[in-house]
Amino acid sequence: MVQPKESYKDEHPSSLRPVGHHLLLIAAYLTTAAIYAVALVAAPELRQPIRWIPFTALFAAFALSIHFMPRPHAPLWQRAGYPLLQTSLIFAIVLAGRGETFLPILYFIVIPSAYLSLTFRQASAFTLLCIGALFLDYLLVSDVETALVILLPYGGGFIFFIAVSVSLIQQQRERQRAERLLAELEAAHRQLQAYAIQVKALAVAEERNRLAREIHDSLGHYLTIITVQLEAAGKLIAMQPERAAESIATAQRLARESLAEVRRSVATLQASPLDTATLGDVIGEVVENFRASGIATAFTVEGEARPLPIQIKMALYRAAQEGLTNVCKHASASAVQVTLTYEPERVALTISDNGTGQRGEESRGFGLSGLRERMALLGGSLEAGDCPDGGFRLRVEVPVEEWDDG
Repeated sequence: MVQPKESYKDEHPSSLRPVGHHLLLIAAYLTTAAIYAVALVAAPELRQPIRWIPFTALFAAFALSIHFMPRPHAPLWQRAGYPLLQTSLIFAIVLAGRGETFLPILYFIVIPSAYLSLTFRQASAFTLLCIGALFLDYLLVSDVETALVILLPYGGGFIFFIAVSVSLIQQQRERQRAERLLAELEAAHRQLQAYAIQVKALAVAEERNRLAREIHDSLGHYLTIITVQLEAAGKLIAMQPERAAESIATAQRLARESLAEVRRSVATLQASPLDTATLGDVIGEVVENFRASGIATAFTVEGEARPLPIQIKMALYRAAQEGLTNVCKHASASAVQVTLTYEPERVALTISDNGTGQRGEESRGFGLSGLRERMALLGGSLEAGDCPDGGFRLRVEVPVEEWDDG
């Protein structure tokens, strides 16, 4: 997250790049050497040993101090003590040079380094100290009028160097902030790429699960009933060929419907007969096909039917297919009751049989787990277990109020 931009006054000292730091040191050395040479040329009396030795020693100490410029994150006593030491040396140099007017240029070396190593308020206080030292220098070697004459132009120079220093430091900090933001954006980009790969993997897994449910619920339902019809035809073909032929014809019809549904699934990956028909109609068709298995099946619609989202219609349609398929496979039942119930806040489908009751193999199978996943995705629920008076009951329900609001 991008932090609010802080004012320069509240920021910590800014660090320079290694190249910028070295350039600043080189410029400070050249400026110091140039002022020293000019002083000796312009003031012959400074070449006298009695004055040259202390004057040169002070310049050497000042030049040596430049090398030890503290880093911005050094302890405060180092960052504050360094410019104070240099100011003291410059103060002494001006006195030793008898107030040569170009010697205070050395202050222009100290001020930028102060703004690099101290906060704005600390560096500004230090600048006032330099101005006071400059005034005191010329007050000691001359008089008040001379001190003021020297102070005015150099004061303007101080203001200029302060402005340049603050501007350069602010640019450096903006560049550092931009680099941090770029690094954060690159890290976020890499994270998003990783998330995209994970989302793609999850989408593939979800699509595989969806296709597995579709194949199990649709094709498995048809194949179960076709198998029952063909088994019945095999038993009846010798004694009752006409009934055997009817069973074979029913199996053929279901096989064609199954093939058509597979083709729809391949073409659209959304094998649904519910695009135009109502939920009651398609479940009624499933019940009608199931009756061909020889099990007496009743279908009842309770409540006022109303349009439903395709997701809910598909889930309840697959629940009807799965429930009746399990009855055919496992229940050994002679009668089944299918009830579709419309309530104000939910729609429920109940399939009850009079068979053998709890079926462990069915409970552990893929079909009911697939139905649970379907219901969970829609915020619904699934209940499966024995009926109080015998048999087995499957009940699924899906809330519709939130879907109606959408």
